[in-house]
Amino acid sequence: MKIPQSKEQWDGWILGNTAHHQFPQSWEWGEILRSEGRAIERYIFEKDGVINALAQVIVVLLPFGGVYGFVPKGPVLAQNYTGGILDNFRNFFIERKVVFTRVEPSYPLLPISNFTPVPTIDINPRATVILDLTKDEAHLQNEMHQKTRYNIHLAQKKNLIVKTEKNLAVFLKLMKQTAKRDGFRLHTDKHYRAIFDSEMSRQITIYHENAPVASGVFIQFGDTFTYLYGASDHEYRALMAPYLVQWEGIKMGKSLGCKYYDFFGIAPGQRNRGGEYIYDPHHQYAGVTRFKFGFGGEVSTAPGTIDLVVDMPKYCLYKILRWVRRLL
Repeated sequence: MKIPQSKEQWDGWILGNTAHHQFPQSWEWGEILRSEGRAIERYIFEKDGVINALAQVIVVLLPFGGVYGFVPKGPVLAQNYTGGILDNFRNFFIERKVVFTRVEPSYPLLPISNFTPVPTIDINPRATVILDLTKDEAHLQNEMHQKTRYNIHLAQKKNLIVKTEKNLAVFLKLMKQTAKRDGFRLHTDKHYRAIFDSEMSRQITIYHENAPVASGVFIQFGDTFTYLYGASDHEYRALMAPYLVQWEGIKMGKSLGCKYYDFFGIAPGQRNRGGEYIYDPHHQYAGVTRFKFGFGGEVSTAPGTIDLVVDMPKYCLYKILRWVRRLL
């Protein structure tokens, strides 16, 4: 295991050895998190001088001593890699007093003898919808649900103004309205500011008579353009501006040369015999799942979030403290 020497080495390996590049393991995303005060460590896993995997880790201190690591949307594996990644590094984790490592692999983990894998609540969504941006615009619209296509055309007839400059104040105002309306917790303003300060982020905002009515934040990394956050003013819902945000985002991703448009989060589910995607209608992503499915694309599902436990007694203590905290 080695420490990377540069951003070019890190991102270059990801872009050259994987497809559908996931931004949470990019060097720049690590720097965004570091600017918020997070402890970030990066590791290269080699065998016989060949890099097989990378892991960008958020290191979190535990109140009773020791740490745990979180590898968002990772570790990143080489496409042809079939061996175990972490089996040989138990001693390293013990020396660092790592109680467990939380991972979000893209593929099922092979049997790991030196850790106890424990499935846990997803941090990042395990399921998403991916659009193929190599298709032309007409083809993409033809694959949309008829109602989605209609709503895009309706919004285009409303004399709405599309702006692509970054405006954090506008986004935060809309985001706070959306969070209050839909009942979800926001990140800190500092988090959003760090994203806006990054060159990998893009913003699209729809205006009606100089009033911002919908906005989306996107991340470009390698071949993938990801829809990260969206917000809207419910008072202007009849304008169908959120549909236009998505369509403009799809076109922006194409213009930047990306191959994939990642909606970054739907409710996990499965296809029935008739091909219909069945999911829990009460899941926190149920509403956005219906919205995102309207744009077409293919479902991509990862195994979910897994804790690789080194110290089971301390891990159990951590789980108890988390449970108590939720009750307070």
